[in-house]
Amino acid sequence: MALQSLVRSQRIVAPLAVALLVLAGLTSCSPVRKGITGLTVDVDGRPLAAAAWCAERPPDVVALLTVVSPTPSGRATPSPIWPSSLPVHRSYAVPREATSPATVPLVDFPPQSATDPDAAFRMYAVAEDTSFTSVPVYFRLGELAGLKPGSIIITAWNNGDQVQQSITLDEFARRVHDLGECAP
Repeated sequence: MALQSLVRSQRIVAPLAVALLVLAGLTSCSPVRKGITGLTVDVDGRPLAAAAWCAERPPDVVALLTVVSPTPSGRATPSPIWPSSLPVHRSYAVPREATSPATVPLVDFPPQSATDPDAAFRMYAVAEDTSFTSVPVYFRLGELAGLKPGSIIITAWNNGDQVQQSITLDEFARRVHDLGECAP
């Protein structure tokens, strides 16, 4: 009887142990966050991705995704708060010789067809080998109009909520060192 209980326990525990090992393996492959991403504009008002990193090399690309979320009515509406990302809208190469912080022109963004100021986007920088990524920035198309050269929009966390902040380039460069993976 005791032997049968032991066998039953092993049959229950073994699959759970395997599931935990698989879960641990999957989560350990996630890229570390060794950077921060923001949105700014040049002197002519053209949008630029801003990226700062503490990795030994710059990220390879800045990815720009469209973001949508459900509303109480059930209709999909762009929102940076509860994102479910759609395929990459665009990706922009970060120059190999770039030093942190750097800006990358968002060529052909926004698209001519984008007229909805509430259209929402998520942007982040990443190494192609997925060895590291950056903290993303969430923004709406209408926020481009209010941007001034030298100010950078970032997405930060405040008491568990995503909040948008406008900071200077110097503050942006310092923020990368606040990340746990970048601390000395």
